[in-house]
Amino acid sequence: MLYNVDAPGDWGSTQTTAAVQYTTEMLALADGCKLFLRCWKTEGRGVLLIMHGLGAHSGWFIDMGNALARRGLTVYAVDHRGFGRSEGLPGHVERATNYIGDLAAVLKEIRSRHTAESTKFFALGHSMGGIFATHLAAKHSSLLDGVLFLNPWVRDQVKVPLGMTLGILAGGLLRSKRYWPGPAGTEVMTTNPEAVRMLEADPYWRRKFTANFFAEIFRLRLQVLKLAPQIALPALVMQADEDKSVVPEASRKLYEALGSSDKTWKTYPDYAHDSELEADRAQLDQDIVEWIQTHTGAY
Repeated sequence: MLYNVDAPGDWGSTQTTAAVQYTTEMLALADGCKLFLRCWKTEGRGVLLIMHGLGAHSGWFIDMGNALARRGLTVYAVDHRGFGRSEGLPGHVERATNYIGDLAAVLKEIRSRHTAESTKFFALGHSMGGIFATHLAAKHSSLLDGVLFLNPWVRDQVKVPLGMTLGILAGGLLRSKRYWPGPAGTEVMTTNPEAVRMLEADPYWRRKFTANFFAEIFRLRLQVLKLAPQIALPALVMQADEDKSVVPEASRKLYEALGSSDKTWKTYPDYAHDSELEADRAQLDQDIVEWIQTHTGAY
């Protein structure tokens, strides 16, 4: 069982071994905001930063962090400001570019902790995190040796009611902090019953967002396909075929638009949008580890 009722919001229990050291911290940014950061530290050459999607937090990636670390990767997973255990007004941001600045700062801190010349640094963005990964890879490529996308949020499948759309657009123009519900629930996230139980009990699952947040994220998302040709870093794009949240064909367009000469496309026939919550995620984990290790010279 990966869902522990005594640890609501955690998908899996953190594992420490002689080869894996697990820690958490509150990392202070220049503006004083503190971000919650998990780390599975190993002696491997590859260091991966996981960036979660809309409403999520790093607790959903505990089991994945365990699995990747067991195979030699050092893994960090961050809660974006206003999400999970991080500080910041919940479900709100003044400027979405703040997220990109936050993540660049996190990567700089991570790089300062791993100074061996053989170390390589990677970022994985899931869903909304895929938007952030695009901007990071295009604007802060010097911080990364490769970028990974998991079910990136390029285009929606979820239909938003017209009244809600108009309300958010109007609120966004006024930089409104009025909250609106997220566009969907567990029905588009996972088909794993155990994961659904975990999500429904999760006190950190952010389900409401301000109009300004939605408007700002929409602006970032509109730039994804425009920025993709600027990304020359090695890239791995992974898409679940049973994704009911984002449009898989749009993820393929992102892959095709990437400017990298070293890019890989992977699909998963039976996976849903929140693929980190699959009952059997072995193929996804293997693909991530093998791709990163290939790009660190470990293979």
